[in-house]
Amino acid sequence: MPEMNLIVLTSVDSTNNYLQQLVNQELAAEGTVVLALEQLKGRGQRGKVWESHPGLGLYCSVLFQPPSWHVEKQFVLNKAVAVGVALYLESRTAADIRIKWPNDLMADGKKIAGVLIENNVRGSFLSSVIAGIGINLNQQVMSDQYETRATSLFLLNRLQYDAETEVQELFRFLWQVYRQLISGEKEWVEAQYMHRLYKQGTRAAFTKEDEVFFGVLESVNDNGQALITTDGITQPYSHPVVRYYASGY
Repeated sequence: MPEMNLIVLTSVDSTNNYLQQLVNQELAAEGTVVLALEQLKGRGQRGKVWESHPGLGLYCSVLFQPPSWHVEKQFVLNKAVAVGVALYLESRTAADIRIKWPNDLMADGKKIAGVLIENNVRGSFLSSVIAGIGINLNQQVMSDQYETRATSLFLLNRLQYDAETEVQELFRFLWQVYRQLISGEKEWVEAQYMHRLYKQGTRAAFTKEDEVFFGVLESVNDNGQALITTDGITQPYSHPVVRYYASGY
């Protein structure tokens, strides 16, 4: 495992943006982690804002530089990061942790964390991967403005958490999974991901072009497409063209 190079910021627009600037200037090596005590413009999926208030959550970005990783398999790295976050959460709570396609983490059916992966591509390969991770740590009251109900480690365990301490444990789990992936254990990562895939193998509601349909999520391929079976036919669907129906969470 590389030595963790931790950069702690009191406040920043986005940890992903900050780390990307370091990468552009060749000032960041693999294992660099940017932790913000507050994010002013934290980003979630589909351009949504991730609430990032001081002292309440863990907001960080981690730099990976996978050797000779083909762009067509880029979502495998997403899976590895999601599994790493899931393992960290499982070490902190007895709640049922699931990975909801494409990049949310659920605890007992409520959102507790999110991942935003941004890739830098050189030719047909990834030159670096920035994994932005937001985890609800100490929130005691969750906003109801989002489609998905949310929770935090505090609400699950009634304990307070320190972001600087927790990010070191998170890094340890992330690197455990990442190391196995790049050493050739792709099947292990896939198995860990599938074991935790939210609503895998069960009938669920999805939306496509504002129309609701029901299907069974079979798996997620290396391109990040969900393989959903409807009427006996399995087809790949991309996010956000297709996503979980809000009332079907």
